[in-house]
Amino acid sequence: MKKEIVYNKLVRDRIPEIIEKENKVHAIHTATDEEYISQLYEKVIEELNEFKENPSEEEMADILEVLAAISSYFRLDEDTIQQVREKKNEKRGKFDKRIILEKVIE
Repeated sequence: MKKEIVYNKLVRDRIPEIIEKENKVHAIHTATDEEYISQLYEKVIEELNEFKENPSEEEMADILEVLAAISSYFRLDEDTIQQVREKKNEKRGKFDKRIILEKVIE
């Protein structure tokens, strides 16, 4: 009896090829723009949850790959992103000191 597993999720480009090499059959389609960005948002949450379970370089690489795809989708420039990041770090700081803002009294 054949087992069918339904995923309905965005996967890396070579996954169909890998499945075929395992002599398995797959069904795929190319996402519309709306579906693609929606799936990317879901994917980054999925990868973040996997990182929470197993903090590692591999899991962080997966998060960064999804973020790179989101940047590419919106045609954001990586150098500009880095410059903005550095400016924010200078102006507002990083997260190194682990500060938790409890409240502000006016």
